[in-house]
Amino acid sequence: MKNMTDYKVLSFDCYGTLIDWEAGLLGVLRPWADEQELKLDDEKLLLAYADGEAAVMQEHPSKLYPELLAAALKRAGDHLGRPVTEQWAERLGNSVPDWPAFPDSADALRRLG
Repeated sequence: MKNMTDYKVLSFDCYGTLIDWEAGLLGVLRPWADEQELKLDDEKLLLAYADGEAAVMQEHPSKLYPELLAAALKRAGDHLGRPVTEQWAERLGNSVPDWPAFPDSADALRRLG
C-alpha cells in the first residue's frame, strides 16, 4: 500500500466520487419528468439526460457547468419529445449546491487531510 504522505497533491473528480450526482440530477429530472407525464424509470431518465450532456459537452467544451446542465436538459427534452422551459433548465443548472455528498465523503477527506 502506498504511503499517502509521499504525495503533495491529489486530484480526483468530485461528481460521482464525493458528490452523488445521480441523486442531485434526479432531484430536478424526476419532478420535470413527472410533470411531463414521462413514464421513464430513473435509470432511463438519467441515460436520456446523459446523452444530452455528452452532446452539449462535445459542442461547447468551455461552457460553465450550470449552463451545461441547463442546455443538456433542453437537449434531453427535445430527444424525449417534451418541452423544457427556461425555468426547469435554470432549476437544474442552479441545483449543484444542493447535490448531496456520499455518506463517507467528509470522513474520507478528513483522513486524506
